[in-house]
Amino acid sequence: MIVGADEAVLPTPAGIEEVLAYLPIFEDPRFLPEVVVAEEQGWAFEQYTREVYEFERTLYRTGFIVRFDWARWEREAFGYYLEPERLDSADLATLRRLLTFHIRKNVTCEGHLAEMLRDGHVQAILRRLGALAGEYGGLQEGPAVR
Repeated sequence: MIVGADEAVLPTPAGIEEVLAYLPIFEDPRFLPEVVVAEEQGWAFEQYTREVYEFERTLYRTGFIVRFDWARWEREAFGYYLEPERLDSADLATLRRLLTFHIRKNVTCEGHLAEMLRDGHVQAILRRLGALAGEYGGLQEGPAVR
């Protein structure tokens, strides 16, 4: 069974605010997405911090993780990473797909989400979400929603 929200069902304004609450945490220069929990024979074993785990749970609970074929969308997702200015015109559907992609990609490519957090890509997605929320009163109406 594929877990995730129907793309046609929009997150609530409260859900959007819950997700946006992570932006100042992730933008804090002291924030680290992973911590070393053990070392053995020169190998460091890392684990995501509590904030990252809570962020993932919040994305699922608020309907930001959506059901779609994210693996086939990989080229599109990386286009937004390689050309960050594309986020300036991204709509809510695209932001939800990007967040879904990065969460799901992390399952098959351990450390992917940490890399996206370290590079500031997740933060850029959240900043765009904040801009859309401000422009369209919680994203329930307006041209940003498809």
